[in-house]
Amino acid sequence: MTNSEKIVITLIAHGSKLSAELVQQLSRDIENTLRCQIKDTKPLSDRALDIYLEDVVSSTVEETRGLLSPFIEANSEIVDIIVQRNDQYRKNKKVVVFDMDSTLIYQEVIELIAAYADVEPQVKAITDRAMNNEIDFKESLRERVALLEGLKIDTLYDEIKGKLKITKGVHELCKVLSAEGSKLAVLSGGFIQFASFIAKELKFDVAKANTLEMDTEGKLTGKVLGDIVDGQCKAETLLELCEKYQCPVEASCMVGDGGNDLPAMSVAGFGIAWNAKPRVQKAAPCRLNTDSLRDALYIFGYTDSEIESIISKGN
Repeated sequence: MTNSEKIVITLIAHGSKLSAELVQQLSRDIENTLRCQIKDTKPLSDRALDIYLEDVVSSTVEETRGLLSPFIEANSEIVDIIVQRNDQYRKNKKVVVFDMDSTLIYQEVIELIAAYADVEPQVKAITDRAMNNEIDFKESLRERVALLEGLKIDTLYDEIKGKLKITKGVHELCKVLSAEGSKLAVLSGGFIQFASFIAKELKFDVAKANTLEMDTEGKLTGKVLGDIVDGQCKAETLLELCEKYQCPVEASCMVGDGGNDLPAMSVAGFGIAWNAKPRVQKAAPCRLNTDSLRDALYIFGYTDSEIESIISKGN
């Protein structure tokens, strides 16, 4: 294995301490499956642990991940198992891009809007299919927005913004990344009024999302203005941001939950599926199914003491 393909496997327990018994069991499974030896381990917290390998038979991270996929699936209810390159880009993230709905915030904004138009069940059904990559995102957005035609939205923006709940751990995650020099962006298949609001709340550098068309009375026409921010747009924008900020693509990361986040994950240096739909979890470079997005910092290699030190310096 080349130096650039050295591997680290991170274990992150869901909600409780990472037991010694589970670590021993998974360590045996890893060594037997990969026909290698564990060179070293490094505790990141009482819930997270890095495992460093040597003499791995598989030649790439992707192959190693594939070999371990049965164990990743079998243990997915209690622990996340993340396989990635152990290189200079793991911790040195320069561009980190986030989806908004069900990632940075708990809700799907279009469903909040739909509730005012009494079409929430219909919109939610289409959203679920789109996020699971079952239907084209552009078409799903057009179908959902069409259901909102006639809603007087201009007076509802502030009311809906007041209902948005930022996901647990996001503030800490973003504080650390910003303090470490990362440029942060929200690329959303939702709507720009809300993406800009969340970007301001979290002190992001970039916000990009869709624009709902309104008539002269402030009512929705059932259409979206301009090009739709879909998966391809997110991927292209991520690469543009890497160029803008002179960031090696390897030092970028995409975090999201839906099928329209997969294209950006595929072009980024790394991708994290956050409590994602089943098909997305299987296709993404890694999955994170804990209750706090702060745990992404373990994926990047930060220990609890490092996290707390960086946050305290910024306060």
